Amino acid sequence: MEVEVKVRIDSPAEMEKSIVDMGAYFLKEVVEEDTYFSHPCRDFSTTDEALRIRNGSSLTYKGPKVDMDTKSREEHIVHFDSEMEMRGILSALGFREVARVRKRRRYYRIGDVTISLDTVDHLGHFVEVECIGEYGECREKVMEVCEKLHLKEFIRKSYLELLLEKENQRGTT
Repeated sequence: MEVEVKVRIDSPAEMEKSIVDMGAYFLKEVVEEDTYFSHPCRDFSTTDEALRIRNGSSLTYKGPKVDMDTKSREEHIVHFDSEMEMRGILSALGFREVARVRKRRRYYRIGDVTISLDTVDHLGHFVEVECIGEYGECREKVMEVCEKLHLKEFIRKSYLELLLEKENQRGTT
């Protein structure tokens, strides 16, 4: 189970200082490009699921969220060697590309918890706090880190949902 919270932030530099001051250590900085797909027979926006290819090397399925204040959900990841072949399989099964989300992400770690500072194209700056494991234990760890970082006003929507929402608003104005 992936237990995760997301918060929009104004100052990545200030948040980074708070993360380091808390004792977290820097892991790496990466650029992640996620390509999301629609299911041929059901609406993922209604079922609260997601299927994506990340950086042309992994396929991730995310199930529906399991509580009302976090983004906790079942997650399965498969790594592959050929993006073209994976896209071919998805296409043959009726899956279609919906959108792409690109972000620069700085990973930090404290104990079992991963903290990500994200700059998402067309959306801005966010921090995500995540733990993978048993739901109750991970939720407790994530909430403890959030409290130490004074994080409130959790966003339950994915970057994909936020991006599509923004595009829809732009199209109606």
